[in-house]
Amino acid sequence: MITSTAASHPFSLCGLVLLLAILLQSVFVAVTYIYFTNELKQLRETYARSNIACLTGEDVGDLFRPSAFEDGYEKNDPCWEIKSHLHILIRKIVLKNYKFENAAKAKVTPQFAVYQKEDYPTGVIAAHVTGDSRKALPPENTFLKNYNGEKIQGWKSHRSPSFLSNVEMENGELIIRKSGFYYIYSQTYFRQRFNRGTEEKKGKQLVQQIYKVTSYPEPLLLMKNAKTTCWSKEADYGLHSIYQGGVFKLNENDRIFVTVSDINMIDMDENATFLGAFLVV
Repeated sequence: MITSTAASHPFSLCGLVLLLAILLQSVFVAVTYIYFTNELKQLRETYARSNIACLTGEDVGDLFRPSAFEDGYEKNDPCWEIKSHLHILIRKIVLKNYKFENAAKAKVTPQFAVYQKEDYPTGVIAAHVTGDSRKALPPENTFLKNYNGEKIQGWKSHRSPSFLSNVEMENGELIIRKSGFYYIYSQTYFRQRFNRGTEEKKGKQLVQQIYKVTSYPEPLLLMKNAKTTCWSKEADYGLHSIYQGGVFKLNENDRIFVTVSDINMIDMDENATFLGAFLVV
């Protein structure tokens, strides 16, 4: 009986040791799991914060500095790789959209219409047409003749500094497409040439007038400006300019044109002879 109890005692001790080892191992695994889980969580949070920091504050401006990535002098920056990839992605998207929009415009619109839409917002209603010194003045259109002076028709409208934005031009007349109050202006550049040896150079009256064409049978005079010149006896030619402008109520399809007292004296320099209008309200 005593022998049986002594034999079972070592087995009980071994079982206790084994159970204790299992418990210690379980505690170790649990502690290790909790520790590494917490460390991984902190690493993920730190990584996320660092990525956001790369794209916030003053760092965002670096995305639009090509030299910061192409020259490579910021490669030691931990944010460099993130910003570099994002910079490349942004450039690809912008270039793709730009090419797509330009291809669509070139396909469905005339060349001069593309020029207007690219340079001027669609809501702008304005026009500035200038003289073209490279072209001779065309003959006057006699279809509409109940006005004083000679009508200027040789305007340039689709080449800088000239432009048309939601305003059209035909036969030297600006065509209004939206009713409202417009500021209308015009300047003409008179050049009187002389031959040397003439005994007398008389004064000459220079007149500029701005007319409006409506549904009324005759054009309506909006503005008139005149001056009488006294040419120098020593000069080979005389130069004078007349400018006038004002605000007027215009209706849809009204037309604006300019007449002068002597069209042969007009110098069609684009910076000196011009006509324009823009919507005020």
